[in-house]
Amino acid sequence: MLTRRGLFIPIVIVRKISGGHSYFHNPGSEALRAVTVGQLLDAAAAEWPDRKAVVSIHENKTLTFSEAHVQSERLGAGLLALGLQPGDRIATFGGNTVHWYVTAMAAAKAGLILTGLNPNYEKDEVLFTLRKVGVKAIVADPVYKTTNYHHLLSRVVPELSDAPSSSPIASQSLPTLKYVIIASDENLPGSFRYDDILNSTQSNSKLLEVSKNLDPDQPFNIQFTSGTTGTPKAAVLSHFGAANNAHFFGKRCGFHNQPSSICLQVPFFHVFGTVLGIVGGADHAATLVLPGPSFNKRDTVRALSKHKCTAIYGTPTMYVDVCEAIKDELNGKGNEELRSGLQGFKVVVSGGALCTPQLFSEISHTFNCTNLQSAFGMSETSPITFTNTYKDTFEQRTSSVGFVADHQEVKVVDAEGRMVPFGTPGEAWYRGYSTMLGYWGDEAQTGEMITKSGWLKSGDQLVLNEDGYGTVVGRLKDQINRGGEKIMPSEVENILQTHPEIQEVHVHGVPDKRMGEEVCACIRLMNGCQLTEEEVKSFCKGKIARYKIPKYIRFMEDFPKTGSGKIQKFMLRKQFEELQR
Repeated sequence: MLTRRGLFIPIVIVRKISGGHSYFHNPGSEALRAVTVGQLLDAAAAEWPDRKAVVSIHENKTLTFSEAHVQSERLGAGLLALGLQPGDRIATFGGNTVHWYVTAMAAAKAGLILTGLNPNYEKDEVLFTLRKVGVKAIVADPVYKTTNYHHLLSRVVPELSDAPSSSPIASQSLPTLKYVIIASDENLPGSFRYDDILNSTQSNSKLLEVSKNLDPDQPFNIQFTSGTTGTPKAAVLSHFGAANNAHFFGKRCGFHNQPSSICLQVPFFHVFGTVLGIVGGADHAATLVLPGPSFNKRDTVRALSKHKCTAIYGTPTMYVDVCEAIKDELNGKGNEELRSGLQGFKVVVSGGALCTPQLFSEISHTFNCTNLQSAFGMSETSPITFTNTYKDTFEQRTSSVGFVADHQEVKVVDAEGRMVPFGTPGEAWYRGYSTMLGYWGDEAQTGEMITKSGWLKSGDQLVLNEDGYGTVVGRLKDQINRGGEKIMPSEVENILQTHPEIQEVHVHGVPDKRMGEEVCACIRLMNGCQLTEEEVKSFCKGKIARYKIPKYIRFMEDFPKTGSGKIQKFMLRKQFEELQR
């Protein structure tokens, strides 16, 4: 595994090596800390016991940091008493809820490895993820949207239906899975009630002993990569990486300067929600406001009307929807609560995908906030590698993904792994404390992703400037090869996004017998607007080279997304191919 970097570094930013090649190291604004995630909650509860840790609007529940501390210790002690051991994997399956938050903190304190499942998973996806990492216990919602999770899990584990309640299960398909815990008032076959585990033991001595001996370098969380390009991989993140990454990101957002209340639109199971939400909230004693179990623009608008949030987390697609919903709401009557709720924003954070300058401008106008933060990184880096500083100009915020994160090294290389000059596109490689420990049970893929010298290959095509700011060109895997001419989708997307009648656009390559690949643009129009394919193509003429103008135009109401809100371009390509048959 990687050696820890940045603990004793002179206060000098090493920007260049010979020839002005793209390498930058940010030694950080303060030293890294050897802490576990559970210790962050302990500290918040000790210093701010009555401050709200979680406000779940859809559940009508609130937890203070003191209450979160007590409940996580009770649940952690209950899980250990049930039979789990430090190092066991525990899965969470459901939307953003108070018990998801408590389970995450209980796992951190008990030395269990938290594994968040996408709540939209179906049978085969659940089976794959539980089997991949050998999950021993799962904590699930009773129902998510229209899915009854006990029924779904009974299809994954047929033995569940015939087993007595409050007893371990023995499954042939999932031999490691022993405990199914449902946050329900019912006694369901083969399952334990969440509240029974929470209240199952009066002693937390074993938990305290485990917590005291927990090494920050041990695994905290397994993140299944979002699956925008296919089968997800299981990235293992340490307490050390998650705790420090959340800390430095929160400082860039200004959470350390004043009490903060974060409207959390992103899902808990994603690294954005787990690390920057749950872990970061505990580190900076910030309140997490949960509008709903999953993203819904109306829930967000209601949350902003009822709670004085100072920050909001979301993906670009979420902001497109929310800005539209806020605009509609403000055009009506009786919206003074919303107007008031939009006055207190100190920071707006966008991550999970790149945000266009046009959308950034709309977000800034809607939320009356110029402090726009790009949360750029990947699951494998815990996650932040670039983000803005409070000094950044609006142009810096909209034209780049920000400044290299604290204690990170970045270099940009060509196809042979050689560093390119500053200002030249290439693949971004990262090295630092927050690099994942590896892919669970997959040394081969880990070796392909992380070099022997500790550099993690991102797959992002990026331009690094001498001042430490980065501009992402796109994903290398998304690059379109049209008859030998290389086209990055972002080049076309950025042009089309300037059309006043286009709300959202995603460009991808499609197979072509003659050219190898052609360009396809999937477009979502503004409400009430109409465009033809020829009008879209005409708009591009004179703005980009003719070979980059999309051959195919698809008008769509929505796009296939991962549970974290990222657009799945491989699904757009698959849909196109099916339409051509």
